[in-house]
Amino acid sequence: MALRRKKQAPKLTLTVPLSTSNLGPGFDAFSVAVEQEIKISWEAAEKTELVRKGALSESVLSVGGDPVLRGLKRAAILANKKLPKGKVVVSSAIPPGRGLGASGAGIVGGLLLGNQICNGNIKTELLHREAIQLEGHPENATGSFLGGSHWSVQDPRGYWFHTPFPLHRDLRFLFILPPYPLSTKRAREVLPSSVSFQRAAAQARRTPILLEGLRTLDERAIQTGIQDELHVEARLRQLTGAKGLLKFAVRSGGIAATLSGAGSALLVLTRTGRMSDVEARLKRRVKRLWGESGSVIRSRVQPQAATFQ
Repeated sequence: MALRRKKQAPKLTLTVPLSTSNLGPGFDAFSVAVEQEIKISWEAAEKTELVRKGALSESVLSVGGDPVLRGLKRAAILANKKLPKGKVVVSSAIPPGRGLGASGAGIVGGLLLGNQICNGNIKTELLHREAIQLEGHPENATGSFLGGSHWSVQDPRGYWFHTPFPLHRDLRFLFILPPYPLSTKRAREVLPSSVSFQRAAAQARRTPILLEGLRTLDERAIQTGIQDELHVEARLRQLTGAKGLLKFAVRSGGIAATLSGAGSALLVLTRTGRMSDVEARLKRRVKRLWGESGSVIRSRVQPQAATFQ
């Protein structure tokens, strides 16, 4: 009598959008999912193995500190199941440490995959909260988890409240990727421990102006609202050539320019009709600065959340 072979778990593949965050005054609060992504696959194996491909192969994180594996393990705990052994392959065209939320996207992907692998039926809200908890701040995890653009804040009880904000359909992004990363840890170490009352008040005034500008594509509103008093200047000092590039991007026709997340990438806001011209000028400037080591990529908002294929 033939032995019945044990049914193998299917290979699972998940695409998770990356995100840009802060956009000036939206520090640790505002995120926009973008049309760049990480792709994660899992299939049963005799041992747990992590393979990084594409630009993520330059990651120096230990296997234990990898965001995808952290998410997988946490999902298994929440589901009260043992996580099966498997081969995890993670790939992206965007290198880590560039301020596009790779860590948040990896955590989100790991949680969603782990829930699927363990048949956990974990509630969506709980997975979202866990992603924020593991990431340590809400914005990138929310961008990858929900797609679109959101402002996140805790309510008086400590629960996260996420408000979606529409962006103008002609708003486009250009990301300048330097040949060097900036770790989140280092980016936070250089921040001021206090700011004056005047600077804090100026920061608070800008938020509604920025959001209205992004909704209507009012350039003056965006340029006024995107100014920052908390984090941008301190972080720019860690990034060789970045401040000059931001000024050049605006002189070249960009609406405004700032850091993407904590950096090292720079975010240039533009509109559909101008994007190609601004992109060409930036590419020439970046090539003069860094040769083939730097790059400029175009993007726009990604309305869809993480999806299984």
